[in-house]
Amino acid sequence: MPEPSPQPRVASLKLAFEPRTEGFIADEIRALRRYDPLLLTLETPEAVGLPPEAVRSLEQTGPFTRGLNRLALRVQQMAPYFAGQVRREGCRLVHAESGLEGPHGVWLARRARVPLIVTFRGPDLSRVEQRQAYARVFGEGELFLASARAVRRRLVDLGCPEERVRVHHPGVDLDRIPFVERRYAGDGPVNVLMVGRMVERKGFCYGLQAFASVRRYQRRLTLTLIGDGPERRAIEALLRELGLTDARVLGWQPRDVVLAEMLRAHIYMQPSVTAADGDVEGIPLALVEAQATGLPVIATWHSGIPEVVTDGRSGYLVSERNAHGLAERLWQLAEHPDRWRSFGRAGREVAERDFSLPRQSAILESYYDELLDGR
Repeated sequence: MPEPSPQPRVASLKLAFEPRTEGFIADEIRALRRYDPLLLTLETPEAVGLPPEAVRSLEQTGPFTRGLNRLALRVQQMAPYFAGQVRREGCRLVHAESGLEGPHGVWLARRARVPLIVTFRGPDLSRVEQRQAYARVFGEGELFLASARAVRRRLVDLGCPEERVRVHHPGVDLDRIPFVERRYAGDGPVNVLMVGRMVERKGFCYGLQAFASVRRYQRRLTLTLIGDGPERRAIEALLRELGLTDARVLGWQPRDVVLAEMLRAHIYMQPSVTAADGDVEGIPLALVEAQATGLPVIATWHSGIPEVVTDGRSGYLVSERNAHGLAERLWQLAEHPDRWRSFGRAGREVAERDFSLPRQSAILESYYDELLDGR
């Protein structure tokens, strides 16, 4: 038997882990100080960026165990292997890291006889087929965390008990993000940046239309896109159609490259929209990081974005699918670089106040305390 942990252990459940876009979840797990985390996942420890002793993966098991548990997950939303690990490691609670893991978390917490906490991040509320499963999660979970106030409202509208929902913003490691005041020398390019997975909710097409409109008159503007996804070909076709063949399309890039491009940029755009299938943002972490570097931003009145961007103070907000409004604000920022400095400082203040990783991790641990004290 393993030595018992000197700190209470929490089982963090994240079955399908996408390190390219969900590295912040691993950051949050690493940042815990008073709790000993154990990540339960389908991925390998190397893929999620956590030490092997902090991960229990089906990929670490033999082919028979792996196949049996994958079948059980698919058919009955259960994984006996994970339940055995929770009991073996003495975990005191289960934390489902997204709503999609909520139904699995219900079974796991019930089997281990420990409380369940579920984080909802925004996109996980968009799947209609999950609604019935969420009713069971709402009935059996003891605490629910919403990544934004807008996500909390949606949770309550779906039937989640209001008294059991807390707003908990994701944390960002600001120690690795330097703040740089943006200035314009008057004779160089003005670099515009957009970062995100190339899916409908990111609204890239509206950002491109806005950029093309302003570029006709502001030839010094340059455009860089970072990201990949199912809409990449359509986005590249639109770039050609709009005559933006000199735009840099870098695809997915590791964090250090994204940060370098943010520091190179002068203006950041986040033109997010509600997709046709209801897909929405929670808090776009790239937007938080962009503001943390000192970038003035142009974004939309969408989901949790107004909790990051203060209109007229750290950037500008326009209505969704409003390419004309985005263009108007882009023109204003390009024409008035004297606003960049104050907008950038205000954005960094928001990041430090509401998204600091140590602070948000301490708040998360206080919620764990609340659950265990209640038991």
